[in-house]
Amino acid sequence: MHLLQKLGMLCASLAVASCAPVQPRFPEKFQEVQIPTERISQKGFSLVPLNESGWVITGRSASQLALGKFGKTPEENVVIRAILFKLPPFKTKEEFVRLIKEAEAKNINPERLKLIKHEVVPDPNKGTDCTKSHMAAEDHAAAKKVGKTGIMVQEAFALTCAHPKDKGVGVNVGYSHRYYPDQRDPRFLEKATSVLDSVEFADL
Repeated sequence: MHLLQKLGMLCASLAVASCAPVQPRFPEKFQEVQIPTERISQKGFSLVPLNESGWVITGRSASQLALGKFGKTPEENVVIRAILFKLPPFKTKEEFVRLIKEAEAKNINPERLKLIKHEVVPDPNKGTDCTKSHMAAEDHAAAKKVGKTGIMVQEAFALTCAHPKDKGVGVNVGYSHRYYPDQRDPRFLEKATSVLDSVEFADL
């Protein structure tokens, strides 16, 4: 699948569950993440979810993994989404950063999301070409409980890497939170960093 389509799926985590009716809990068919958490292995990579209750695996395939959790209210949600995708050729770290930033930006719907922040920087800590992204946007079309008013905020951190065994394959892991401005998790950065730093590469 094309880079823009794949990263668009991750950027959609900024608005995940926003278009669906609000539900008080996840459907029973979703698998609950057990505590204490263990490393989840996928083709090409693995990660460790947060060691806190309430997380469920909402989707899983050979190339994708999605976990979700409701926040303090049903309108809030937290998502971890990971994908394996095909990367177009690039020659330099600067070109890689530009490639990722442009792909992320093109998949934000300006009619719904008003960007507050979008930063993409190189991340030298994984032994391959990687970027870390920080994106925040006002969500003007989030599904809400009856009578609840106010704009919600979508915020996400993401790690995107060229797989060390094949630079034509990308690994993208994102941690996102949808919240009302006065309900931002003070540990958001700490939690996102924990998930992204846990990413390890495996055989393709």
